[in-house]
Amino acid sequence: MRKLFAVIFSFALLVLLNIPGQALAGQITGFVKVKGLRTPANVLVYLTRAPSVLLDLSKAKFVMDQRNLEFIPHVLPILVGSTVQFPNNDKVDHNVFSMSRTKKFNLGSYTAGESKTVLFDKPGIVELRCDVHAEMAAYILVMKNPYFAVTDAKGRFQIPDMDYLKQVGIEGINDLPAGKYYIKTWHEKLKTQKKSIEVPGNGELEIQVDLKRGVPGVLYK
Repeated sequence: MRKLFAVIFSFALLVLLNIPGQALAGQITGFVKVKGLRTPANVLVYLTRAPSVLLDLSKAKFVMDQRNLEFIPHVLPILVGSTVQFPNNDKVDHNVFSMSRTKKFNLGSYTAGESKTVLFDKPGIVELRCDVHAEMAAYILVMKNPYFAVTDAKGRFQIPDMDYLKQVGIEGINDLPAGKYYIKTWHEKLKTQKKSIEVPGNGELEIQVDLKRGVPGVLYK
């Protein structure tokens, strides 16, 4: 009787694990290789579509700083509905603006020590410029979901990037349910690549993405 019960239990467990939506969670890790650039840093890697997530952005804090005639960071991924702070921590005046279709704005000239904010309510790419210093440029990438990452100096990434999400005040993001997804890349000087992947039911999926110079595409289409 005990043997029969064990067999029935094992069979039921196998059936349960194969029911759609019941798969265990996983993560995507990997690295990006680039041709034509000195560094593989600042490449956005993200899922074009992902499971729905209820996000609490009330404690989120995204900052695009200005120091030594540079925007810091060069690439800032945020979530739709987020507000970004633009402090001027330089020694000179700046005038931050964007002519991007995703978000057009002009903060006007403001002095060191001042800070202004902008709400980003549509997904897409926002190119930043300074009307006073033509050499300054940066990008805000407004994302539909939190399953993204920006590569480090060695081209490494992990999706979801829990450390980054926690740093900006977003918690409660789960690993990805097992299944098939599409990842996509973006960098202002590299050709966009889209790739089909399958996240396992348990453990990590490790991938490599090879990129070369070219005209990038849009985030979502």
